[in-house]
Amino acid sequence: MKLIRENLLLLALSVGIFLAWHVPDPGQLFKQWGIVNGLIFLIFFCQGMGLEGKHLRKGSQLLKTVGWGFIVSQVLGPVLGYVCVRGLDWQADNQVGFVLICCMAPTLVSGTVLAIRAGGEGATALVLAVGINLIGILTVPVNLQWSLGAAVNLDPMGLLFKLVFLVLAPAIGGQLIRQWRPELAHKGQSFIRNGPIIFLAIIVYISCSSQADRLKELTLSHLISLLGPSVSVHLILLAAGYFGGKYIFRIRKSACRSLAIVCSQKTLPIAIAVWSIAFARAYPLAVLPLLVFHPSQIICDGVLAAIWGKRRV
Repeated sequence: MKLIRENLLLLALSVGIFLAWHVPDPGQLFKQWGIVNGLIFLIFFCQGMGLEGKHLRKGSQLLKTVGWGFIVSQVLGPVLGYVCVRGLDWQADNQVGFVLICCMAPTLVSGTVLAIRAGGEGATALVLAVGINLIGILTVPVNLQWSLGAAVNLDPMGLLFKLVFLVLAPAIGGQLIRQWRPELAHKGQSFIRNGPIIFLAIIVYISCSSQADRLKELTLSHLISLLGPSVSVHLILLAAGYFGGKYIFRIRKSACRSLAIVCSQKTLPIAIAVWSIAFARAYPLAVLPLLVFHPSQIICDGVLAAIWGKRRV
């Protein structure tokens, strides 16, 4: 049960793909009903409700750290993704999915948790995650446009407005309700924690159901081929965050640990949201690089956090 709880997100997403493969008809019906946008809205409303905003005040003077973290996450990340797909003989779905995850902002949960376990600064990790995600509302469409412009027909402004209304607005609304009625967040902890996982799995199920025949063409070697580039990009971002922060910007070692882990990670919920909004119809299997990149970064940082956590800063 402990193993299931710790890997509930990946398990739920795997179930969604499995059901799309074997029982696609209900998913196709749900797609006709147009419920995906509502599910995305609920995901980020729950994330806003679950974020403890009081900690943000502790990181109000972290401009230098956030600046370098932004460069690592939103400049170096997309560049590395672009370089990788140009040097690999991948089909279009893999190219789109891999560049998409490389363009994402940091995770809002796992990066912060792992940074604290690694002896990093919790407030710094939280400010980096939230700050870069807010900036990412503007940078993600731009990065996708220049990196995938030759492969997809993308409307940056249209995607920006969708991200604002489906990601930013519900997250802010959830946070405001948490500040106004904190007892609601306390009573709804289980739903806030597990609801987004269920909603994500449903989104993957709906989006993949219409391409069940293509899912059956996947092989284990196909998935393994995505693992090497995923780990490589993550480790390069992690090293750039830590050593750049420490030696170039003279940031405290504990803050560098937070910067390295948070800014090398890529958020899976927003990646799946963008994929479902902009790419699911034309590139349904582009979701696979997202599902490979996410667990690989968690495993890498989990090992690093265990090592760093034993060493004094």
